Amino acid sequence: MRFRGSLLLSSLAVFTLTLLLLASPIPVHAASMTTAPASGTVGTSIEVNGSGFAGQLATIHWDNQILLSKVPISETGEINCTIKAPSDCRGSHTIKITDDSNWTSSTASATFTLFPSITIFPRVGRPYTPITVIGNGFAFFEKDIKVIWDDTVLPITADANNLGVWSIIFNATEPNKGEYYISAFSNSTSSSEIGEHKFIIGPFAKIEPTSGAVGTEIQIDGFGFRTSEDGITITWDNQIIRCNLIAGTDGIFSTKLNIPPSTQGHHTIGVFGSDFTPKGVVPDTNFVVVSSIELQPASGNKGTKVTVQGTGFTEGETITLSFEEKSIDAKASTDSTGSFSIAFEVPQSRVKENKIKAMGSAGNSAEATFIIEKIAPPTPILLSPEEGATLEICNSVGEVFIGTAKRLIGIIVHRDSKQPGFGSSKTTFDWSDVKTEGKVSYILQIAPSNDSSSQVLIKEGLVDSEYALSQEDALPRGSYVWKVKAVDDIGNESPWAETREFGLIPMSNQVLIMSLVIPIIFIGAIVTAGILIWRMQMKKWY
Repeated sequence: MRFRGSLLLSSLAVFTLTLLLLASPIPVHAASMTTAPASGTVGTSIEVNGSGFAGQLATIHWDNQILLSKVPISETGEINCTIKAPSDCRGSHTIKITDDSNWTSSTASATFTLFPSITIFPRVGRPYTPITVIGNGFAFFEKDIKVIWDDTVLPITADANNLGVWSIIFNATEPNKGEYYISAFSNSTSSSEIGEHKFIIGPFAKIEPTSGAVGTEIQIDGFGFRTSEDGITITWDNQIIRCNLIAGTDGIFSTKLNIPPSTQGHHTIGVFGSDFTPKGVVPDTNFVVVSSIELQPASGNKGTKVTVQGTGFTEGETITLSFEEKSIDAKASTDSTGSFSIAFEVPQSRVKENKIKAMGSAGNSAEATFIIEKIAPPTPILLSPEEGATLEICNSVGEVFIGTAKRLIGIIVHRDSKQPGFGSSKTTFDWSDVKTEGKVSYILQIAPSNDSSSQVLIKEGLVDSEYALSQEDALPRGSYVWKVKAVDDIGNESPWAETREFGLIPMSNQVLIMSLVIPIIFIGAIVTAGILIWRMQMKKWY
């Protein structure tokens, strides 16, 4: 019986222990956490992420202070929440997560570095408005903290408390409307750490940018107007260009607009409201209009018709155009707003991006870029004949014989003594193939070497990268130069290849001798044949 009782108690203990283990699962690894960002000023939002926790609810600590409690933990042991850096002294602080599992390994921590900062209130005011500057995140009981008002150090100081907090109140002593900047410093904190904080004395309108071409979009922000003030109007050189704007409950409004057609130089943007903010209360802003041109279209090829629209020039100014610094035969005059329009056809270009410049007689100018979609083909490379080569019109006895026969037959049949000398040159001019999009042809030009501008032979539309002189191309004896250029299927021409010089002679000495002997033999053979035929005919008769 005792044995059975002991066995029963042991089984009951094992069962009870098993239930306890199931009710309280043991974490398989230690908890961990991350924070983002890892540094900032008082009030910075910090995202806290943790994993590996065993409990159901978590508590977030800042050093020894509880920031959040009863934060839910997911079934997979993860936690995600956002906290804000509380008021405290500058330096490193510990953010810690604990949960309700009571497991020592179910705790994690990370470090957050606090930097000093200031806040100002209000951000917008009238002249002599009281301004409160509050400092946070300074050192523990930091002394002699001073405020800078638009580059001027104010004659008042403050000391931080045990949490690094301090404050100073002063009046905006500047009567002029506009933007002013506030900062702070001490012996242990520099103004560069604090940065500049803007205070606006209104009513005031800020306009950005303050220069640009006609059509530039500008942002106009108004400050210091009455709560929900309506009827706010914007003028350009005293002409209304926007009206019926309404300020918010904070007296601020924002709008965007484009600069209207205007001449080059300074123009005035004015802002005024209803009876609360009449014209002249808000300072005007100067806007500088600069010259500009726009191309339509902005890309194409040789021969494309392009319209140049110009703005921001002087009234009555004469405009001329250049394409890659080469003058274009096109002119125009600007109207009363300094605008003009000119159309021209794109000339040949050998580069992709081409500068088009509009120049005015009053000294104004503007540029734009035209994109060539298909640039001119590259320059061919001359292969043969080589520089200084000597070429012969007839360079074989066979050619002399055939040429002599053709010449004699021509004289007999046509009796034309003005035909060129016999024979034809077998000279072939050869150059490299040019690779380009689409089809390409070539132009061959031969000119006297002493006057390369006076061409004696030109062949256009050659589809092959070589050309052999024919009988019709017969050239007199002399010294010549030759060159080639490529032309694509839309008329773009490459530069001429560098010229090469060659000499042309009728024939060599050997061929010259044969040219004299062969006609004599040929004529003698004809005479002999004629005599033989005559004798045979005489025998028949007798």
